[in-house]
Amino acid sequence: MFAVVSVRSAVLALAALVALHGAPATADKVCTRTWRDREHLHPDKHALPAATAEQIAEMEELPSKFDWCEKGLCTASWNQHIPQYCGSCFAHGSLSSAQDRIKIMNHAKGYKGPDVMLGRQTFLNCAPAHGLSNGCGGGEPADVYEFMAHYGLPDETCLPYNATDHTKFVNSNQTCSPEGYCMNCMHTPESPDTPVCFPVKKVVRYRAKSYGRISGEHAMMKELLNGPITCGVGCSDEFTWNYTAGIFHDKTNFTDIDHDVEIVGWGEEDGVKFWRVRNSWGTYWGENGFFRIVRGINNLAIEQDCHYVVPDISEEDLVFTERPIYGGSHWGIKPFNLTAAAAINITVESTDDVAYSSLALESHELPDPKDDTITLESLTNNAALRAEEEKPAAGMPVMVLLVAFSAIGGVVGFTVARATRTHSYAPIN
Repeated sequence: MFAVVSVRSAVLALAALVALHGAPATADKVCTRTWRDREHLHPDKHALPAATAEQIAEMEELPSKFDWCEKGLCTASWNQHIPQYCGSCFAHGSLSSAQDRIKIMNHAKGYKGPDVMLGRQTFLNCAPAHGLSNGCGGGEPADVYEFMAHYGLPDETCLPYNATDHTKFVNSNQTCSPEGYCMNCMHTPESPDTPVCFPVKKVVRYRAKSYGRISGEHAMMKELLNGPITCGVGCSDEFTWNYTAGIFHDKTNFTDIDHDVEIVGWGEEDGVKFWRVRNSWGTYWGENGFFRIVRGINNLAIEQDCHYVVPDISEEDLVFTERPIYGGSHWGIKPFNLTAAAAINITVESTDDVAYSSLALESHELPDPKDDTITLESLTNNAALRAEEEKPAAGMPVMVLLVAFSAIGGVVGFTVARATRTHSYAPIN
């Protein structure tokens, strides 16, 4: 059964989405989806290889249906476009996956407390100053997980999502004020009559212990056994405006990835294989905020560019200062990897940032050979070092592990930050 579209339902869906997007009945880009250092892997340039006989046999051994939400291990859905339009799909898709994996992790530990809803607004406020996304102007899941690897994210009680641009919290020296990360407003002993707002100095931070990229049905199914994943998808007009229910199957070969979504499982209906996917357009869209799409043929390029994260939790005191500390341009928000950051010789007075990327590559996804900053020798050496430090987790596909180190020098804005990134590769301690 494919996409169910009637005249009445199409009109209702169109009206809802026009109200949602504040846009005419023509599907413009949903988000500005970036491809940092992976442009050569765009579906227009790179075709996914066919599954091998061994991979097909392994997929046939997996259950025909698997869904984390049906197991009761998914958190609440969101609408990225309220109270106003914001192209933050990449943040919603990646953080939905991260917080669902936190719920799975807590469930495995026997924790029965409330769900964790990660601070999307904190990311939108603070990450762009580091060249990690352009806030409501777009980005990619790797931006979110790189920020989480360094600084972590608090839960949503620090700052509720309000779909605002990051500019409010970017200071003249390209830093994010403490209030942009976590704040509170209340009466204090010093101000008993008038409530004041102030940064929170101690907060539980949820971090990315590791993260990476995968593609193709086989790798996606195996990684889904560890938890939901985030994938880019192309939003064709038919999908954006007319989908209401059923298994969607695009027949136009649309591959312009401009959106990110969370895949929570897979299944099969009447002989048609599908992915079950959570969108970020509200529960009144699609199948209560979800959709299904044919699986195994890279429809809407949904199998082209996927990301996973292994979450962790850290509780630390945050000491706010009037100037940045080693490894970060956030005023006093300490990065996790202080030893590695200090080794880069960045002084306290500097507003330069140290940024790392974890990028898992399969053999067909090696960096573009035209990029003379990356060599196969460096890939081989770093893969060997990484393999000695950390064995792949059970159930993970065999892949080359590559950790990218990037430095942003003389940050003068998001555009310059991206343009001045340089790349070398070394394992993270």
